[in-house]
Amino acid sequence: MHKRIAVIILLLTLQSLVLTGCWSRIEINDRLLVVAMFLDELEDDKVLLTLGYAKPNQIASGAGGESSGASMPYATVQGEGRNISEAYRNIQTNISREIFWGQVKIIVMGEQYARTGVQPLLDFVNRKSAIPLKTYILVAKEAAEAISMFPTQIEKFPSEIFRELVARKKIITGSVKHFMIAQEYGRGMIVSYLSPNPDKSQGNQIRVLGAALFQDNRMVDTIDIYKTRGAMWLRGNIKDAIITFPSPSDGELISLLIINAKSKISLSRKDEKFVYTFKLEIESIVDSSNSSIEMADPDTMRHLEKILDGEVESRIMQAFDASIKAGSDAFQLGSHIAWNYPEEWKAVKEDWSHMYKEQVRLEVETKAVIRLLGTQKK
Repeated sequence: MHKRIAVIILLLTLQSLVLTGCWSRIEINDRLLVVAMFLDELEDDKVLLTLGYAKPNQIASGAGGESSGASMPYATVQGEGRNISEAYRNIQTNISREIFWGQVKIIVMGEQYARTGVQPLLDFVNRKSAIPLKTYILVAKEAAEAISMFPTQIEKFPSEIFRELVARKKIITGSVKHFMIAQEYGRGMIVSYLSPNPDKSQGNQIRVLGAALFQDNRMVDTIDIYKTRGAMWLRGNIKDAIITFPSPSDGELISLLIINAKSKISLSRKDEKFVYTFKLEIESIVDSSNSSIEMADPDTMRHLEKILDGEVESRIMQAFDASIKAGSDAFQLGSHIAWNYPEEWKAVKEDWSHMYKEQVRLEVETKAVIRLLGTQKK
C-alpha cells in the first residue's frame, strides 16, 4: 500500500512539472519585431540607437509606396546612452512591447561611429544570441539615422532594400559572421558604403558610394564604386557584371555581360614576402555593341577576350592596392597564412596590420571566354 501511494505521488509530481510550461515565454503579441539597427556617434560620447520595426497593427495589410508615414507598416524608435546597451534599455523602458532581436536583417553604422570603433557593437551582438550571425552590416556616410526611414516603392520595409542589394550580390557583402571571423584572421574587413540620395526625382532613395575599409575594428578608408567592383571579384561576391570598353577598331562601346566566374587563390613565399596568386576564369556574352568590328573573326574574339582580361585585372589590382595603402586586410588574406604556415602566422599575427602593408603581394591571372556573340553588324 505504501509503495502504491509513493508511486501515485511521484506520478502527480511529474505531471505537475510537465504542465507548468515555459515560465519565461513571451507571447508573439507582446514582442516588438526589430528588423534593422542604426548606430550613430553623438558629440557628447553617447550613442544614438535607432531601431526599425514592423508595425504590429499594419504589418499584414500595410504596403510600400510613396504614402504617408502613418500608413507605412514600418516605423522607428530611438534611444541615447553611454553605450548600446544603455541606449537599448532606454528604448525598452518607454515602449509597451518586449524588443525581439531575432528578425534583425541589417545593421547600419554612421561613419563617425565606424571610425571610432565597432568592437562595442560586436560585443553587444555576441551577447544578444538572438541576433542572427548572417545579419548584414553597412556603413552610411555621415549619419545612419538619415537613412533609417524613407518611403519605399517596392519593398514593404526600407531594411529590405539593403538586404536584397546584399543578398543578390549587387553590393559587397559583409555580415556579423564575417566581422567575427576577421577578428581571428587579420582583423580587416570591407562593407558597403552608402548615403541618402539628395536627388529624389528618379525615385532612388539611397546611393551606393562604394565600400568602407576596416582594420583592427575601425573604419580606416573608403574606396569608390570602380574599385569596389574589383573588391567584389576578390571576395567572390560577383554574381554578374557588365564590362564596357571602347572597340579596338572604331572606338565605339562594347559591353560584355559576365555570366559565370570561378576563382581560386593560392599562397607562396617569395623573397621573404607572402605572394598570393588569384586565378580567375570568366565566361561572358556580348550584351551590346555599337561597333562595326567583325566578331566572327577568331583573332578579333581573342583580342576582345584579352581586353576583358585586362579590364578585370585592373579593377582587382586597384582594389588590392587601395587595401594595401590603407593597411586593411579587407580580404582576410591572413587566413591563408594561418592555414598554410601556422607557425609563421603566430609570429606575424599581432603585427599583421603593419606586415600586410610591407610583405604582401598579389598576382592576378585571368582567363576570359566570350561564349555568345549575339546579333552582329557588318
